[in-house]
Amino acid sequence: MGQGLYPPSGRAPVRRWPTVHGERRTVGALLRDAGGGAGAEPVASVFDSFAVPAALAHALRLEPVEEAPDPDVAVPGGDLVVLAGPGVLATDNIEGLSAFAAAANVPVANTWGAKGVLRWDSPHHMGTCGLQARDFELLGFARYDTVVATGIDPAESPPERFALAPVVEVPARELERLAQQVHPAPGDIRPNDLYGQLSKVAQPGYVDARVPLHPARAVADVRAALPAGGVVTADPGVAGVWVARTFPTTEPGTVVVPATARRGIAAALALAAALLGMPAIAVTIEPLDPTTLAVLKLATELRATFVVDVWGTGGPVRRVDDHVAQLQQAVTEPGVTIVDLPVDLSLTRKLVDAAGPVVAWGGLPVREPR
Repeated sequence: MGQGLYPPSGRAPVRRWPTVHGERRTVGALLRDAGGGAGAEPVASVFDSFAVPAALAHALRLEPVEEAPDPDVAVPGGDLVVLAGPGVLATDNIEGLSAFAAAANVPVANTWGAKGVLRWDSPHHMGTCGLQARDFELLGFARYDTVVATGIDPAESPPERFALAPVVEVPARELERLAQQVHPAPGDIRPNDLYGQLSKVAQPGYVDARVPLHPARAVADVRAALPAGGVVTADPGVAGVWVARTFPTTEPGTVVVPATARRGIAAALALAAALLGMPAIAVTIEPLDPTTLAVLKLATELRATFVVDVWGTGGPVRRVDDHVAQLQQAVTEPGVTIVDLPVDLSLTRKLVDAAGPVVAWGGLPVREPR
């Protein structure tokens, strides 16, 4: 098992990475670097073309990605809205984003790969977006004069989805400079319809006492059980959309839901985090696919410790409170612990009713390219 990265303060040092696949840091390389070495094969090779998501790179304090400067970029006046993507995390420019939002007094929506760049309760935070067809419509992007796009990953949110007003692309590294030049917009930041629509689904779901569990309640339990400094990974698809939608984030790097689908990726990311000393909970759905099972077998061989929360139709949960109790117990136990949970995934229709069909990962169900 790899050495833990975290000193008692919980702050990890910046890690230096070799060049892998050009300049890409891949999950396969991370599994080898984290302690698996040659013993990580053949599982690691499955993920050699899968880039480490920015949220996990940030959580593990990997060296930030270099970004080309653009000293000539400027933002126009008028009514602005900011769309922040995972590049803000990858380049370590969260402070610049916060400074720009405060100086300009503008709202900020983040794609799901950038969850936590602003706290969920920040007055500038509009919500997490890009997952469903009507997200940007309900955010009211068409009502603004300009969309300031920064750190965008087209795999999450291609421009044709969010360009409901003229778009200015701003490198994340330039946000701090621009914060010194903008003038604050007058008045308070207005509410948006996406937040209101999704709250009608999530808020009752968080306290729903039925079994099978409401997916939002399952997510709330995962958040409650996650140890400090830990990370939640989720497979793209129905588990990923609920985790990305309803996990309230107070800091970046807590939630990792990749922009592209790959079988076994939630377990692989959790394993990498665990090998590097970070508590991890992976969320997926039944039945477990062969790649996930191979990752779990490798994790057992490497004596890694993390939890897999498997949403399905069965499991030993009889009362709604059983789930969080099982998770809290599981995170204290060595090795890989699987928690089987009955979840009413048919309630995903309520998300669709609120904000349209899921467009992330090509829609539901996920069909990984062969």
